[in-house]
Amino acid sequence: MKQLTLDVKLNRKSFDLDVTFNIPEQGITALLGPSGSGKSTILRILAGLERPQYGRIINGKDVWFDSRKRISVPPQKRKVGVVFQDYALFAHLTGAQNIAYGISGHAVKEKVNHWLERLHIQEYRNRYPHQLSGGQRQRVALARAMVTEPELLLLDEPFSALDVNLRQHLRDELKSVIDETRCPVIMVTHDLNDARSLADRVAVLVNGRVHCYDDTREVFADPKSFEAAKILGWQNFLPIREFIGYCVKGTWGEVELPAEGRPDAEWVAIRSEHIRFATPTQSNSLHALVDSITDLGAVRLIKCMLPDSTPIYMQYAWDKPVPTPGSEVRLAFPLQYLRLLGRSPINWNSVKSQTVSSATGT
Repeated sequence: MKQLTLDVKLNRKSFDLDVTFNIPEQGITALLGPSGSGKSTILRILAGLERPQYGRIINGKDVWFDSRKRISVPPQKRKVGVVFQDYALFAHLTGAQNIAYGISGHAVKEKVNHWLERLHIQEYRNRYPHQLSGGQRQRVALARAMVTEPELLLLDEPFSALDVNLRQHLRDELKSVIDETRCPVIMVTHDLNDARSLADRVAVLVNGRVHCYDDTREVFADPKSFEAAKILGWQNFLPIREFIGYCVKGTWGEVELPAEGRPDAEWVAIRSEHIRFATPTQSNSLHALVDSITDLGAVRLIKCMLPDSTPIYMQYAWDKPVPTPGSEVRLAFPLQYLRLLGRSPINWNSVKSQTVSSATGT
């Protein structure tokens, strides 16, 4: 199976990037992480707009970069399509002219017309960027990237400037285009909904390092580190004081674990949607007080306080009765959803490559 291998290092005074992972030949890979973690730098390196100091980039049998062999293929020869966060359209060119920019030959008109029709922007072909809405500019930028028939598509925060309703519509449209063209995609995003609804795989970057990389469901279910868990929307972290076999203790109380504790673990964590109200005698439960209730539409977010004032958040269906703030409750912590987390993933720095088992993330 053809795949893209990225194994590079980039050292700066203010930032160090050291990443190794493989991208299958199909599907969407999302890069998640805080600002300054290296996500957009990875896109620039893959596009050939920035050169790492060390490492290799290999696309199938084609070597795009090899520091030892002094190989560095220029951007125009990599067949990479890029949609920048600000779309980077040429202000003096119409929509059709922007799409045609960078391609040549007798079929230019046909290719441009195809993508105008495919993305439903025929009526904007003669309009300039300042005459287009954010969603229309995004479609033109995507058409400009796809008209070159790229071997890799890079998207840098593609929906960040769009409102919620338009964002979901364009997610669906982008997914349809990618499924049709079978072009591998790497997408930088801060939006967890973008990752969950679009990505087959997710890589979480923290301070220039990959903390976890796997199919999307697995990454959200098992984030491998405390830092990655926070980025992935986990809210509940119980500080660990000691392990006794399969039991973990803290000033908040104690719960059982599905496996023995490990020395590097600092927190036992659980996602808010996995916590339940427990009966007074139910095992693996903790006493708590309801602190506040926030209506989020489909669910309510209930904030509870454990005896040592550690906050615990749980999601609860909007149509079910909930206890009022100040009520005493017991919270159940199902064994299968508990995770032990440390500051960094175990032995990740010793891993030279991590291959995803299939192009569909299954």
